[in-house]
Amino acid sequence: MKEALAQDRLTLLYQPIFRARDREPTTAEALLRWRRPHEEADDLGELLAAAERSPVIFALEVWAMRACFRDAAAWQRGALPDLRVNLNLSAREFQRGDLPRKVRRELHAAGLDPARLTLEITETSAIHDPAEVARILERLQDEGVQLWLDDFGTGHSSLAWLSWFETAGLKIPATFVRGVATDRRSAVITAATLEMAHALGLRVAAEGIEEEAQLAWLVEHGCDDLQGFLLAQPAAAAELPKLLGR
Repeated sequence: MKEALAQDRLTLLYQPIFRARDREPTTAEALLRWRRPHEEADDLGELLAAAERSPVIFALEVWAMRACFRDAAAWQRGALPDLRVNLNLSAREFQRGDLPRKVRRELHAAGLDPARLTLEITETSAIHDPAEVARILERLQDEGVQLWLDDFGTGHSSLAWLSWFETAGLKIPATFVRGVATDRRSAVITAATLEMAHALGLRVAAEGIEEEAQLAWLVEHGCDDLQGFLLAQPAAAAELPKLLGR
């Protein structure tokens, strides 16, 4: 990972998220990829898990913020002025108190309106010190940044998160979406999550949608936002206006 940073081998792709009621694109989620010579950009899931245990994760987060905010600011000034951007944060960032200052600095440097940014947070971020995480989240929201809970239901503190922290929405992971149309357990869990989130005034996005049957089930059950290969593949920042224009 250190070599990839030093050699400028990292890149961001963006996967659109669509509003369910009219299929309008509202957001693009930033996805980190590693460019290697003569190969397609690789997903960094396993490598990122290892980086979480190393100080390199902090340099990586700064790189990702700068690249993501720069791209989103270009959309804001150009062909996609209303498009929001989602960026995932490492749980390690919540063990340091400088996250709001870091986000504010990078937003200002890129010229990005904070109202166009959503930070996605995994449940494990809260395990060590929920009170400190709550203070950090409040400071981020004071900056105008929106917060969403990512991969809801796959960690150890899902319901506790909803009682401890104010967030604007949550994302149902592909783990559950995959079986909503064919597996009773997945369908019951997903329907219950949708009902609970809406009762709390939260929006719900489903990710990992790959089949028409999954899409139809989610729309029928009132899911607010939709994301997955069935709707749009991830694309480079410069290609996104053309992709969404189609």
